[in-house]
Amino acid sequence: MTKSLPKLGARGADVLRRVFGDQFVADLEAVVYNTLDKVNQERYLLGLKQAEAPWQLTSLTPIVTVQPADASQPAIVSTPTPTTVVVADATPPPVSIAQPTPTPLWKPQNIKAFTKKAGEGEWGSYLKDSKGNTIAYRTFISPDLKRPYVSVGIVAFDLRQSKLNFLLGSDEPRATLPISNTRLNRTGRIPSEDAKTKRLLAAFNGGFKSQHGNFGVMISNTVLLPPRDGFATVALQKDGTVQIGAWGRDIKTSADYMAWRQNGPPILENGKINPLTNEMTAANWGAAIDGTVAVWRSALGINKDNTVLYYAAGDGVVLPTMAEALLAAGADDAMQLDINNYWVHFTAVRDTGGKLTPEPLFDGMKNQDPNRFLGAYSRDFFYVITKE
Repeated sequence: MTKSLPKLGARGADVLRRVFGDQFVADLEAVVYNTLDKVNQERYLLGLKQAEAPWQLTSLTPIVTVQPADASQPAIVSTPTPTTVVVADATPPPVSIAQPTPTPLWKPQNIKAFTKKAGEGEWGSYLKDSKGNTIAYRTFISPDLKRPYVSVGIVAFDLRQSKLNFLLGSDEPRATLPISNTRLNRTGRIPSEDAKTKRLLAAFNGGFKSQHGNFGVMISNTVLLPPRDGFATVALQKDGTVQIGAWGRDIKTSADYMAWRQNGPPILENGKINPLTNEMTAANWGAAIDGTVAVWRSALGINKDNTVLYYAAGDGVVLPTMAEALLAAGADDAMQLDINNYWVHFTAVRDTGGKLTPEPLFDGMKNQDPNRFLGAYSRDFFYVITKE
C-alpha cells in the first residue's frame, strides 16, 4: 500500500504512533522493510528483478567555440559537451573590444561504476541558469553488491553559482525552546523573491520530525531545538557558504550562521565513513529504525573545499551504502536527512511557459505529491537558487 499510496501510508503511520507509540510502529516498519528486502534479494537471484538504470543519461548541450577574427584573442567557450562546433566570425568589430571572460566550465569527475548499468557513474547536465551554464549535474551509482538493483541517485550543485536555503515547515520541526521572534517564517512557503523561474533550481526534504531525535535547529537567530554535541550539522552562513560537520568539532555557535540543521551522527567525516553506520543503533539513524534497514533514505554531503554540494537518495538503501555512494561521488563530509517512502523527495524545478513545474528525481517520486515544495509544506526543507 505504501508503494502505491505513499502519502496515505505516511499518514497511517502517524496515526499508529499516536495510538501505540513510536517504538511499536518502528518495530512494525522494520519487520515489513526487512521482509521486503529479503523478497527483493530472492527475486533478483531468481532473475525476476532486474538491475536497471533509474533514468537515461541526459545529453549535454554541445560546446560552441567562437573564434574571433583577431587570432591573438582567446576563443570563448560556453556550455560543456561531448562535441565541439567551431564558428568563424569573419567580420571584425570597428573598434577593439576586450573579450568577455567566459564562465569557467565545471563538471564533477565520473565515478567508477560498480555494476554494468548503462550510464552508472556518468554525470549528466541537470540544472542550468538562464545563460545555459550547468549549475548541477546528476548521476547514479550502485555500490551495494548485495543489492545491485538498488540505485543511489546523486545531484551535485556548484555552490559558486548557486545558493542553498533552509526553510521551516508550517508544523515541523516543533520547537522545544520558547520562541520570542514573532518574525519567524512558518508559512512553509518559499519566499516570492526566490519562487521564480530562472531563479529557483530545486527543492528537497529536510530531516526527521522533532520527536524522532530532537536534533538541533536554528534559523534567523532563533534556536528551535538546541544543538547536540558530536551530531552532524549542515550550517548555512550569511555569505552563502555551506558547511557540513560535527557540532562542537567543526561547527560551533556563531553569528555568521543564518541557519543550521542537525540529523544524527555524521555518515562521512573528513573523507572517512563513520563506523557507526554499521551499528544497529536506532536512536542515531531514524528514531527506532537503524541504519541496516533497507529503506528510502536521503543524505547531504559536501566536498573538501565547500564548493560542491551533493544530495543523494534511493530506495532500498542501507546507511553504509549511502555513505559509500557519497564518498565515491566526491563528498568529504556528509549527513543523513529524512528516511522512508514519501518523506524522501527531490524535485528539480523547470520553467514551462513561465510557470514553475516540479520534476521528481526518480520516477518512484512522481506519486509522492511533487508539488509539495511549491506550496505551503508542513515539514522543513531545503531549496537551491541561482546566484544571478
